[in-house]
Amino acid sequence: MSHIFISYSHKNTRYAHTLADNLQSMGFNVWIDGRLDYGSQWPLEIQAQLDSCAAFIVIMTPPAFASEWVQSELQRAKRKLKPIFPMLLEGDEPWLSVESTQFYDVRGEKLPDAKFYSAVRRVVSVGQNDTTLRYVKNEVNPAPTPHPVKPKKVSTEILVALIGAIVTIVTACATIIGGPLIQKWLSSTPIPAVMATVESLPTVEANAGIPFVVPASDLTDIPMVLIPAGQFSMGSGNGDVDEQPVHTVYLADFYMDKYEVTNVLYKDCVTAGACDQPQNTRNYDNLQYANHPVVYVDWNMAKAYCEWRGAGLPTEAQWEKAARGADGRSYPWGDGIECNKANYLGCVGDTKAVGSYVNGQSLNGIYDMAGNVWEWTADWYSDKYYENSPVENPLGPDSGQYRVLRGGAWNQNEYLLRVSARLGVEPANVFFGFGIRCARNIAP
Repeated sequence: MSHIFISYSHKNTRYAHTLADNLQSMGFNVWIDGRLDYGSQWPLEIQAQLDSCAAFIVIMTPPAFASEWVQSELQRAKRKLKPIFPMLLEGDEPWLSVESTQFYDVRGEKLPDAKFYSAVRRVVSVGQNDTTLRYVKNEVNPAPTPHPVKPKKVSTEILVALIGAIVTIVTACATIIGGPLIQKWLSSTPIPAVMATVESLPTVEANAGIPFVVPASDLTDIPMVLIPAGQFSMGSGNGDVDEQPVHTVYLADFYMDKYEVTNVLYKDCVTAGACDQPQNTRNYDNLQYANHPVVYVDWNMAKAYCEWRGAGLPTEAQWEKAARGADGRSYPWGDGIECNKANYLGCVGDTKAVGSYVNGQSLNGIYDMAGNVWEWTADWYSDKYYENSPVENPLGPDSGQYRVLRGGAWNQNEYLLRVSARLGVEPANVFFGFGIRCARNIAP
């Protein structure tokens, strides 16, 4: 079972342990260093527990702000892409390093409300017998009883999954009884449309009056959007140091996928023998996720898929220009972020079908460039690259240890969904939030 890591100043031990007890009473597994066997190698154990946790809670107080340990743990959690849950226990406002992340006000030593536990539950698994939220009384003020959860309506995806199950049952029956008519019907009847194409995806289309000119035969009829040549401002003066300095870049015309690559589209490449299956197939083999973005693919798998289509991975500069346009916006749609514009931490708790967020389109009409899944780019990562980046069609460093991912994911906070945010990851790494979007240069 996945666990929660709690980072805190030891001057706040009582509250931290009370919170841990409360979380454990709900079925969560919690790691807190005050319960460590001090005969072990303490720093190595902290690092191992932090790197393997499913969620990171930081208890914000003035002593914690001054703690080198807490600050180091927080920075590592951000670098390791851990869902971060800041809790303001003491002080007037949250820390600058987590200011853009939703924080929970627990001043007065109160336990967080039901919204916090629901958000944690979306990213951390609990014991099999734990099906309801439970609160316990202790030294700290108890949290309010959560409101009953309304039953959810049956979604279209569930209905499609039921259809798939029926088809499977019929197939099994046909095999057992040798029914030639049933076998013939199954072999000649197309699989439901959701398996073949994204329901909401239009066919190849024009963009802003500019015709789509890349031969469809080269791109297997997958919609792409033309990003016209021109300059844009790359980077951010308000982000991390690897986003600085802001610099002007000129890019030639190129095309970018309108949607993230889905399981059903990636499966075509696997079937053709040009791609390897995702390293975890729990979504890939599930009909309900046919039109969700493919995940658990590393950089080489993403590259192989795009090249099989006659395309390639976008450069960092191409990705950022397609996401932000030329007006310096913070998110693809502009400024500010809400759950009706992107799939990020606290909204859904899983991937969503591509193209779900009409309000979250970029200036060029591209979907899901913020949230849902991180997207691999072609570039090597360097935190100093922007200092001497070419001003025209930059390709990234010549070499490195990490490749760049962009866009954030369903379990990341809004800070990492900014169009300028950069993430360097070893190319062999896979994750439930790593996916693919392809680009194509236009030959001169």
